[in-house]
Amino acid sequence: MAAASASAARKATRAEASAIKQVATKPCRDTQFGCNWHGARVSTANPRFAWANVTSEGYSGALVKRPRKGSLQFRVIGTQGGGIGECRYWRKRAPDAVLRDLHIAGLVDSGGTVRNCGRR
Repeated sequence: MAAASASAARKATRAEASAIKQVATKPCRDTQFGCNWHGARVSTANPRFAWANVTSEGYSGALVKRPRKGSLQFRVIGTQGGGIGECRYWRKRAPDAVLRDLHIAGLVDSGGTVRNCGRR
């Protein structure tokens, strides 16, 4: 039997998902493409952070944050475009434990190496 991971993001509650969806889909509401909502994950390392799995033309997700655990007032603090971003972008926005927990991947060098941004 495999041991459970020390940290693993959890599925957002219905109320959290609704609040996250409201802010994460805002950038593509008025476009011809609209948004495709695929749910949200909340970090167990720090429940103030969550990942919105939302896609559209040139948009493939958003990192959101709330002022305190339990609040439903999320705001977008980082977005993933159509391609893979750099880890330094994500590291400015969230602690390594959160990036690791939410499985946020990015470029780590000029050679095109991609890995979980929370792993140094």
